[in-house]
Amino acid sequence: MDLSHGGPRDGPPGGLLGEQIQPPSHHFSPEQRALLYEDALYTVLHRLGHPEPNHVTEASELLRYLQEAFHVEPEEHQQTLQRVRELEKPIFCLKATVKQAKGILGKDVSGFSDPYCLLGIEQGVGVPGGSPGSRHRQKAVVRHTIPEEETHRTQVITQTLNPVWDETFILALNHALFSIQGV
Repeated sequence: MDLSHGGPRDGPPGGLLGEQIQPPSHHFSPEQRALLYEDALYTVLHRLGHPEPNHVTEASELLRYLQEAFHVEPEEHQQTLQRVRELEKPIFCLKATVKQAKGILGKDVSGFSDPYCLLGIEQGVGVPGGSPGSRHRQKAVVRHTIPEEETHRTQVITQTLNPVWDETFILALNHALFSIQGV
């Protein structure tokens, strides 16, 4: 094979064979580093859910880790942590889509119903100190358990036993449900 006419050993077009691609630099300015540190602290203070059993569970331990990873002196760490604690808390939301219902009971004289769906989040359910006994109800009724201003309602679908709504709602969650102990 004649390699003098553009054979496989010539490398990529444009003579890039000798050039090395440099990875992006992770050197931040002091201002960028301070903002990143604040964001990391904020994320730890307002994390959501329960960690896996093999992950760090205590927020205080994560905060110490961040202090070490960012090489922040104790006094600066405490000042930044205090500033972050004074920031506005995040608003957690749940996006829920009500699709349909099948075979509901006919309540009208015609044997059909004019169904709608009420949707809300009962605050404190499943949380120590939350509303007791609410899981023992036979019927799912939100009308009297959730304040009206926190209840969402679908459109009424007239004269049917199999309504299709396909309506999406954004429900704000109470921040107190997600408070992290040990911080």
